[in-house]
Amino acid sequence: MLANSLRASLDILISPASTFELIKTEGRSWLVPFVLVITSIIALLLYYFAAVDFAWLKEGMLDQISSDQELSDDELAGAAEFLTKTSMTWSSVIGGVVAILLMNTILALYLNIVGKWQAKSEYSYGNWFGFGWWISMPHVVTALLSMLFVMFSTDDTIALEELSLTTLNSLIFNVDMTHPWFAFLNGLDAFMFWSIALIAIGLKSWLGVDSKKAAKIAVAPYGLLYGIWALTIIFAS
Repeated sequence: MLANSLRASLDILISPASTFELIKTEGRSWLVPFVLVITSIIALLLYYFAAVDFAWLKEGMLDQISSDQELSDDELAGAAEFLTKTSMTWSSVIGGVVAILLMNTILALYLNIVGKWQAKSEYSYGNWFGFGWWISMPHVVTALLSMLFVMFSTDDTIALEELSLTTLNSLIFNVDMTHPWFAFLNGLDAFMFWSIALIAIGLKSWLGVDSKKAAKIAVAPYGLLYGIWALTIIFAS
């Protein structure tokens, strides 16, 4: 069973339609993609903080903090004391794991509601929570790419933001951290669109809806989130 679930975790990336049908009819444990995704995030961040010049990274972060906020010398010294390699490593690891857990929790709730509303789905919230880990497998690929980037970098002065190799900002726009659209463009990742495509393919299989409806359901929460985010930036400028 473990081997079958591991095979399905890999096949979901290259032949998602047939793999979702297999999961639907024969069942596969979502715990395998869950472990792969969480482990890849933890491994990437542990490797990054082990490889990076932390003194350089800390100095850059303190410069950013001082430029964003008016801090006294004592407050800046307190921030410097807090920013240790251990605290930064584990806060990043915990933050990364919590973020994807929260994202999949919300996605499962959305799909559970929409599935019952649009297709009278009999799938439970737990089924959709498991579904979320299958469509999260592109995170494993991005983590591996980022680890290779760190491994083959010519120096050890790599900003945390540089690990996001496939965002629209990295691929096209290249705006710096002070730009109002930096976070937005850094949040739009090519591999996120891969996950959205997997959601649509999975919905077509599990709910029996047509491709158009499946695509609309898959795109809707992301379109709403990024649409609101974009409007917030526009009106704040």
